[in-house]
Amino acid sequence: MASPPLSRGPGAPSQRPLLLQAAADGDLRLFKRIASTLDGGKGRLREVVEALKERGGGALHRAAGNGMTAVCAYLVEELQVDIDADDDSGHAPLSYAVCAGFVHTVSYLLDHGANSDKPGENGCTALHLAVEEGDCEMVKLLLMKGADVDSSCSYVTPLHVAALKNQAGAMKILLDYHADTYFTICTPLIAALKVRSLICVKLLIKAGADIKGVGTYTPLVVAAIEGLTDFYECLMEAGADPDVPDENRRRDVEILLPVTSRIPSVHDWSVDGIITHVNRNVEDDPVYRLKPAELKLEASRAYKRKDYVTATKLYSVALNHDPEDATLYSNRSICWLKMDEGMNALLDAQVCRTMRSDWPKACYREGAVHMFLKDYEKACDAFLDGLKLEPGNIEIENRLRYANI
Repeated sequence: MASPPLSRGPGAPSQRPLLLQAAADGDLRLFKRIASTLDGGKGRLREVVEALKERGGGALHRAAGNGMTAVCAYLVEELQVDIDADDDSGHAPLSYAVCAGFVHTVSYLLDHGANSDKPGENGCTALHLAVEEGDCEMVKLLLMKGADVDSSCSYVTPLHVAALKNQAGAMKILLDYHADTYFTICTPLIAALKVRSLICVKLLIKAGADIKGVGTYTPLVVAAIEGLTDFYECLMEAGADPDVPDENRRRDVEILLPVTSRIPSVHDWSVDGIITHVNRNVEDDPVYRLKPAELKLEASRAYKRKDYVTATKLYSVALNHDPEDATLYSNRSICWLKMDEGMNALLDAQVCRTMRSDWPKACYREGAVHMFLKDYEKACDAFLDGLKLEPGNIEIENRLRYANI
């Protein structure tokens, strides 16, 4: 999720109009003099000031992004410029101040009518941005001033952002304000597992996050698929169902065996017996000796020859190396879809969108899965989100037409 471009600080050389530079520098006397000169005595100071922009951002954006609260006050109270005006990327002055960390300026803007829940680029609110920055003081301020703790940006809440960015401090504040831990199939708990954030997993469980999941797609299953042995204990202590498949890992088997229902086809119901029952141990599998770039290449080759099982395995192993690579989730999602594994495909597609809310293909992936699951309303929503990011995308437009039939 992209942040607004931060203004250069006072005194920095710039080709921007002198009026905007004066706003960024906090030189209110110079700002007024330039504005008056440009107005030429016509009494239209507001129109003159609002007409001067750089990348769509005006004087209030520059002042807010540099913490120049006095200039902000003049613009808002005397000239009455639009406090929620967007720049070319859809960011309001409040977003500039939030990303720059100017608490006093943010407080002033909120006290004078700035909309803390106004969606900016890709639907992100000021709270999303503050959580992504890990600015706990800013997160507290926004929530105290009434920001929606569950504001959704393409199905991504601030709690998702905290989980994906491993911002435990911000997460604790959100949970203190009763953030929803059950949002979408890709819940914040699933997101925290996907990026291997044990501290965030523990915080979410303590706050009452759903450990049952949807159908067979439980947090414990995700932990098993991703090989997160260290996460089992806290999940099981919270009541997670241990009757899930594992991935040949001895420690995993040792932890789960005492509380797992016996599988009739496994004759030797012991740790060694279960491991022997598996066709191939991880350490004997050449796949696990491949480098990340090799895994991606081989996965792509497997997909092209329609060997989706192998491609899925290769992408899964690649994710062990780089759990924050949204492209890997996108690619694995389409592999699941090719194998008619709709719920697995949806989970990966939603994780991908959570990580890359600014990526049209992520919207396309989720929409395609919803089509497969015959949830055409959600498919249309996902495709429309994709077109907002990339108007005129033929592939998305075609799928949207089909979804509307």
